[in-house]
Amino acid sequence: MLSNRMKWMKTAIAGIAALTVLAGCSGGTGQETGQGGTSPSSSPSAETGGAKPKLEVLAFNVGFDPNNDPVAKDIEATTGYKINYTLLPKDNPEEKLNIEVASGANYDILTLNPPQFYTLVAQGALQPIGDLVDQHGANLKEGISESSWELGRYNGELYGIPQKNERANIEQTMIVRQDVLDELGLKTPETLDEFYETLKTIKAKKPDMIPLTGNGMNVPMVWSAYGIYTAWSEVDGQLLPRIKHPAMEEYFAFMKKLFDEGLVDKDWPINKSAQAQEKFISGQAAMISGDWNLASNMNDAFKTNVPDGKMGYISPLQGPDGSAGVEMADKLIYVHAIPKSSKNAEEAIKFMDMKMEKDNFTFLTLGEKGVTFNEENEVYSPIMPIFTEKRGSAYFFLNGIREVEYAEMWLARLRRTPTLFEAFNAINKDFDKYAKVNPIAFMPPIEAVGKNLPSLTQMENDFFLQVLLSGEKVENFDKFLSKWDSSGGSDVIKAINDWYSTKK
Repeated sequence: MLSNRMKWMKTAIAGIAALTVLAGCSGGTGQETGQGGTSPSSSPSAETGGAKPKLEVLAFNVGFDPNNDPVAKDIEATTGYKINYTLLPKDNPEEKLNIEVASGANYDILTLNPPQFYTLVAQGALQPIGDLVDQHGANLKEGISESSWELGRYNGELYGIPQKNERANIEQTMIVRQDVLDELGLKTPETLDEFYETLKTIKAKKPDMIPLTGNGMNVPMVWSAYGIYTAWSEVDGQLLPRIKHPAMEEYFAFMKKLFDEGLVDKDWPINKSAQAQEKFISGQAAMISGDWNLASNMNDAFKTNVPDGKMGYISPLQGPDGSAGVEMADKLIYVHAIPKSSKNAEEAIKFMDMKMEKDNFTFLTLGEKGVTFNEENEVYSPIMPIFTEKRGSAYFFLNGIREVEYAEMWLARLRRTPTLFEAFNAINKDFDKYAKVNPIAFMPPIEAVGKNLPSLTQMENDFFLQVLLSGEKVENFDKFLSKWDSSGGSDVIKAINDWYSTKK
């Protein structure tokens, strides 16, 4: 029985991991307009009377002891519940989770990532909680949208409290040496032709600099120029993966042209992510495909190596008709579920609901207004360093979010690191213009997908690198797609379209 569960787990996780590869942050809180979070002693939801059971929580691994964190102490004072937190190991967490649940270990709340949740609910290891949420979850129901609740359902029954990412946002960009563009009198490219001419100019006038470094086949800002925005898209009424998009062959040909003309890193086919990043950080390269988190992470080392350097960002490149776009990050990150072995399901729901009460949520995620954060016109700013001292780990303790308010409050966490917020803001200033929805963003694991997609993804990347390095002809793309279909691709497309037809 245990081996079957392990097999189930690995299949589900492989499916999600593969979808993540094709698809291309977390902090926490809710919104107050006229007042800040209240302290536990004055919280209207704090309960002091009546004996409450100690609740056991099993959650993902973090680099601190949550039982001794300031947030944990404030949660106990605010809700009246004593909580003991146990962490999954950093290595092989799914194996430990499966053993704990299968053995009936004494946990009342499980904080699960999507593949973990879908695996356990399919095994029948979780309690249905719909009736309990209806009876004791008024704050949960107020804060979480109905569309999000669907992500906690299985066969129509609610089994978990869903927690989406903080806010829909654009993560991907192309990071460019703005100082190099300025030095050469170049404007930020907006079209594919302008991008090509920019690379040519950099190569001609700065022969010792790599115009564009990177690795793998994923360059979302260039994909945009070909109308390839998301991991899957609807073409002639059918969902197709990016590799089957009608314009993908043209993208391959363009990247091959850049490689042959020395406009991209000659080591592109053998680069790892860290190697490409080092070339940008050290000042060897003028551009790199990345995201706002990478821009912030590279900033200190970049400034040390290139004191006069300045990072800029290239938006999705426009196609011939002027359209452009990139897949937005809008996803389920956790589900908070109750195992069948728990004897405290009602108390667990009451506990999570108390944390979602508006004032409690603000206090537990941001702290006290004027002490750990400031707020003006719904703009939340951390007071440093006490914000990090008191609420730096608040994201770990979330059991769902007040989705509307939290979208703004979460930005206080980004504002702790100026370079992070600057990069996030620069990339998302035109969110409404560029953000595109991936139609399978919230698809559950599907056996045919989990079985085949990892190897298919590897096939795609291998073919791309062969085109660049080994003389593989782009004209053989159709032949490659036939092999892709026969290697499980057709099964994946059918399975995903069968699922999609139920969602229309």
